[in-house]
Amino acid sequence: MCGSNSKKSIYIIRKMSVPHCARGPLRCEKCRIMEKEKKICLLKVYLEPGEIARPVLDIYFDGEKKFCEYDLIKTFENEEAAKEYAKRNMLNLLD
Repeated sequence: MCGSNSKKSIYIIRKMSVPHCARGPLRCEKCRIMEKEKKICLLKVYLEPGEIARPVLDIYFDGEKKFCEYDLIKTFENEEAAKEYAKRNMLNLLD
């Protein structure tokens, strides 16, 4: 399901809306616009809480649903580019 470099963080590829800022779509016009657009993203997901503010997403890890902080590493132009990257780096694509 996910590729990993250590026990504290993993890399995943997921199609999602990219946040614009911490205020979110309820308070930010740019976030409302960006929420409608889905991109294929490479994310570094932290399995343990960090000491800086990051966006949070939910993933299933070891059969459990977890809410984890993440960093957006890269966006892909299309699904083919994401599949090629995933194959080269032994990652699975997530919906």
